[in-house]
Amino acid sequence: MATTSNTYTANGSTVDFAFTFPYQNNTDIKVSVDEVVQSLTTHYTLHNATTIRFGTAPADTKKVKIYRDTASANLAATFYPGSAIRSGDLNDNYTQNLYVTQEAENDSTEALSNSRVLESGAYVSAITKAAAAVTTANTASTNASAAVTTANTASSSATTAVSTANTASTNASNAVTTANAATTTANAATTTANGAVTTANAATTTANTASTNASAAVSTANTASTNASSAVSTANTASSTATTANSTANTASTNASAAVTTANAASAAVAAAVTYTSKANEAALQGFVPGEDASDNLGYYEVADSTNLINEGWIHSGVHYKIIGIPSTFEGAPGLTVRLEFDFNSASGADSSNQRTFTYMSYFANDPEDRYLPNTRVHLAGTPVTGQINYYTVKVATKNAFHRYNGTGSSNGFTINGEQAPFLEWTPGVTYRFDQADSSNTSHTLKFYEEADKTTLYSTGVTLNGTPGNAGAYTQIVTTDTLPTVLHYMCAEQAHEGNGVQTNTAFDRTALPVIDGGDFTLTASSATVTTTYDGGAFT
Repeated sequence: MATTSNTYTANGSTVDFAFTFPYQNNTDIKVSVDEVVQSLTTHYTLHNATTIRFGTAPADTKKVKIYRDTASANLAATFYPGSAIRSGDLNDNYTQNLYVTQEAENDSTEALSNSRVLESGAYVSAITKAAAAVTTANTASTNASAAVTTANTASSSATTAVSTANTASTNASNAVTTANAATTTANAATTTANGAVTTANAATTTANTASTNASAAVSTANTASTNASSAVSTANTASSTATTANSTANTASTNASAAVTTANAASAAVAAAVTYTSKANEAALQGFVPGEDASDNLGYYEVADSTNLINEGWIHSGVHYKIIGIPSTFEGAPGLTVRLEFDFNSASGADSSNQRTFTYMSYFANDPEDRYLPNTRVHLAGTPVTGQINYYTVKVATKNAFHRYNGTGSSNGFTINGEQAPFLEWTPGVTYRFDQADSSNTSHTLKFYEEADKTTLYSTGVTLNGTPGNAGAYTQIVTTDTLPTVLHYMCAEQAHEGNGVQTNTAFDRTALPVIDGGDFTLTASSATVTTTYDGGAFT
């Protein structure tokens, strides 16, 4: 059974709780405390890809549950006649169906578990409780000689209720097996099962009262008979509901199977529709002349090792080429293949007569077993938030034409979130962390300087943690209103690997001390450092 939730018992101090299940969207992750659903941002935040963080630690012994609730109202992707079908969209729809099915299966199992009640330290089923009610009613009949006939009727009705309840239990079990994709129906089955437990508890209470009050056995036995008849009616209703749920679930399962068959056929059709020319890596892509010409126009290529593949331009054999459309969150790797569409007639830019464009189409894992592995690296984008850590992912790569200091200093340079040494803009009062865990950062310590040539080190509010190239290594800075307007992030060991940083502060670096000329005489003069130029008195 797939994992779709994690449960913890709070200790009153822990605020971070990890979860182990995969998911498609952040909004699919839900949190409850003692079965009360919590609100994102109000009660907790997504600390990283596998951890949630409470603003206030849940009280001791509270039950904390983190679970996945995949959106099922609409498919992740919709296809229209004549439109291109991307394998990524098909995979998203398949993943959505898979996750919804897993959650429905777990919900159904939990519904069956909830149909049992806790009594005297042990779990007793509704059927067992009904049988106990029969025994108690028979005892009441023995003690109350005047109620023999009525008690026998109650016993017979209770026996009928047991048989009907057994039938309902069998039908419910069948519904559980079939209703993997029927979340709504499973919830309805849970409600019905809980109602059956409540009715059985009421029957037990009534029978116990009849046994204790033997003198009023006739009246109590009549009440027991009425309740037992009601239990039979309720059980019949439960059986009918379970049968309906079973039918609905079978229909849903049939529809889902048909959808999978259609999706597989569409995927096969797309795969067969286009022939891709394979290129080993970025260097191979940039080192050949595409076979397409004005008559062929479009071509299709696959780059098997997408390491360092970004939106960039290059020149080969006097012709300008470029890649566009790669998502900002994509990180190339040896195990990921990227598909590109080449357009011979895409001239644009400074050299419009020669420039050709490779446009990003999709990517896929070379090893199918890696297809659904989550990206555990933290990426936070958007407007910086005061009081939170805002992350940059740092790597070291060979400089290209997009690096500000290409040709100056080291041949290597920092990349920030996949971009070649971008110029950064900071907001005062925000914490910025440069993650240097990637192995390419070995012997490349990121520090801050007041000049690009590293003449003056800036260390106020700066924290260096761990060794670059190893897990947990980072450089962090807490910005303030007195931070210099311009700083430079550079490598402590090499020259000109980074770029500049502009901070929106009112800090004035021109208010430097000047010389006070003091008093001038023919024999002596004095001079002091002040912020005001005073020529003094000349004699």
